[in-house]
Amino acid sequence: MAKQVVDIAVACSAHQIPHWWARLMGIIQHVQTEGTVELGELRTATGALPDVRKNNQIGLMKQRWSLTDANRNKILNEGFLNGKADWVFWIDDDTAPPINAINQLMSHGREFIAGLYFLPAEPYNPIAYKRDKESGLYAPIYHYPKGGVFEVDSVGMGCTLIHRSVYEKIRDEHIVFQRQNGSIFPVHISQVKKPITYHIKDKRKPYVKYGEYREQVIPQETDDDRNFPFYLLEHGRTEDHHFCELADSVGIKPWIDAQVECEHWKHQPTTVEQYDNEIEKVEGIFQ
Repeated sequence: MAKQVVDIAVACSAHQIPHWWARLMGIIQHVQTEGTVELGELRTATGALPDVRKNNQIGLMKQRWSLTDANRNKILNEGFLNGKADWVFWIDDDTAPPINAINQLMSHGREFIAGLYFLPAEPYNPIAYKRDKESGLYAPIYHYPKGGVFEVDSVGMGCTLIHRSVYEKIRDEHIVFQRQNGSIFPVHISQVKKPITYHIKDKRKPYVKYGEYREQVIPQETDDDRNFPFYLLEHGRTEDHHFCELADSVGIKPWIDAQVECEHWKHQPTTVEQYDNEIEKVEGIFQ
């Protein structure tokens, strides 16, 4: 049986600390030593590694001049989905997973699974969320099962393993529309009522009626070469929530493996210890 191939993707590449590079090299070495999976490309949106034999650089963007959602979409559409890899392992340039992260995450047989890292400021909550069905807002997971594997509604992409089939299913089951301001967004085919208007003669400004926001939109033009918007950073939300909602629309939820505890670096690491200390402090106040 052929080994599963994993691409490593870094959507942003500004000024990484040496510790991050050491951890990334440790992850690569661990995968090669274990030998149970095969490493594909290291795909980045900037020149993180100038040697083209080691780094599949997508585009000419530098540092964080392009938003992370655009970088992720470019890496996927122009890199990963055109390649041979079965999986993409997302790692942010400020997140340092344990060296066994890829093998550990893959061992569960989940098509969308992430490690655990924490907000780098109080209250140090996990970057893993449940969504309130009434309000649609997200709340971080507190008191999660330590060392457990559990389903959530949304995760960050700082240490996340996703199978190619998740992206293919999302792409196949959505139609991309263009708003009047020119931005594009995907809609699940089950939510599209025909007939579809391809040209708008009399444009009306967006409006609200009976509690519904209404706007005239058209399908993305066939000659529009913008990448499929798997990730969108809009409406004051991160691109991670958008992607998790797309995955949910095709019946796929993210999972968390709490054994894969990452460090979240800014000027110093944020680890599980800060989260534990914050919980003890809060519980002490309310006892």
